[in-house]
Amino acid sequence: MASQSNDHLPALKDYNAILENTLAPFATASRKLGGELPAMIDHVTRLFSAQQQFLRSALQNKKPTNDQQIQELIKPQSTEIEAICAYTNKNRKSPFFNHLSAISEGIPALGWILVSPTPAPHIKEMSDAAQFYANRVLKEFKEKDPTHVEWVKDWMKVLNDLHAYVKQHHTTGLTWGAHGSQHGSSAASAPPPPPPPPTSDLLSSTTHADDGQSRTELMNSINALGMGVTAHLKKVPDELKLHKNTQLREKLVDQPVERSNKCHASSSNTSSSAAATSTTGSPKLALEGNKWMVEYFSNRADLKISETNMKQTVYIYKCANCTIQIEGKVNSIVLDQCTKVGLQFTSVVSLVEFINCRSMKIQVIDRVPTIQIEKTDGCHVYLSKTSLDTEFITSKSSEMTVNVPFGDGEYKEHPIPEQFKTHLKAGKQLITVPNESAGV
Repeated sequence: MASQSNDHLPALKDYNAILENTLAPFATASRKLGGELPAMIDHVTRLFSAQQQFLRSALQNKKPTNDQQIQELIKPQSTEIEAICAYTNKNRKSPFFNHLSAISEGIPALGWILVSPTPAPHIKEMSDAAQFYANRVLKEFKEKDPTHVEWVKDWMKVLNDLHAYVKQHHTTGLTWGAHGSQHGSSAASAPPPPPPPPTSDLLSSTTHADDGQSRTELMNSINALGMGVTAHLKKVPDELKLHKNTQLREKLVDQPVERSNKCHASSSNTSSSAAATSTTGSPKLALEGNKWMVEYFSNRADLKISETNMKQTVYIYKCANCTIQIEGKVNSIVLDQCTKVGLQFTSVVSLVEFINCRSMKIQVIDRVPTIQIEKTDGCHVYLSKTSLDTEFITSKSSEMTVNVPFGDGEYKEHPIPEQFKTHLKAGKQLITVPNESAGV
């Protein structure tokens, strides 16, 4: 690697400033919060440090012509990114899971070094993905503990400052050998590399990959192409954006890909996000503390939870083609990455939440104050006569209906608007109403 003698260069001086003035306070805040965050922040700081060393070398030397050499140079970064993603998945039951997810969803931003010709928008996309989980932290701690609110601000500032830095110094992508002699690289005398292979097949396989495909297999195929694969990249379409597609989130974990060198490389559309329901784990229905865990069931119509109380929550994860019945009153129910699941429950104290689901049906026997639907395609709710005051909170979802009882066992269907129209009233106040052309 090149020495630190070129740290006076603006591109390195400003990157160092991010580490010292933005990342360092975030690391301090993370260690103060405790839990799983200190271990996570160790990975994050090592990743930024590895990128700092990489930039020193890249700006001083010519780009190696051998893909294997480039993979060796970025290996310290890809190793930490893999560790960050694995650590988040390992701690799904942690009270800090939303904090960890905010980091792991945003950390792919550091893959900007492989994005050309416009790396800054890539960072913005990853920042938007991180914001989803950051908002959950804000929602949970806004009234309870302001230190968590400050923690969110610190993390988003890290990503925003990185975005501003790349926009200023690397507008069209990282330029190797931008400073210093053009002979620093051991590969400088090597012959020009052959043209990179076409990426159309790769992108197609990423978009339409089967749920059961191993992410290791996918990433190995990408790694075999090496850095040259980025040469043909254009703007990534919505169906390849990670924060809109948890299927890709599960698959892209190991080495850097076209859009980023991390576990979450790109993102995908809301409609395909719910496809991340491969039931590859071991089925489980068990009470752990005060949380019922229902995981990885497929083609079951007899799942039932009956011994419940108001302090218990129910978490349903990656179930497909199932019917689940919950008797009694529980505190809350969350359905995460499920497909074609029918849920019937008696009563809920706080809310029922759908996240990244598809083709869901829910029947309320007694009451539920709030139903929240996020990144879900197809959610049909059947209310009881005692639950007509239920409130619905929806975002990035489609094909939602509320079925209200009338007569003898009949229901009237009401679609929830998906499109809205906004205008300024008197130049001062924003007014938003459902868009009638959307069929509502």
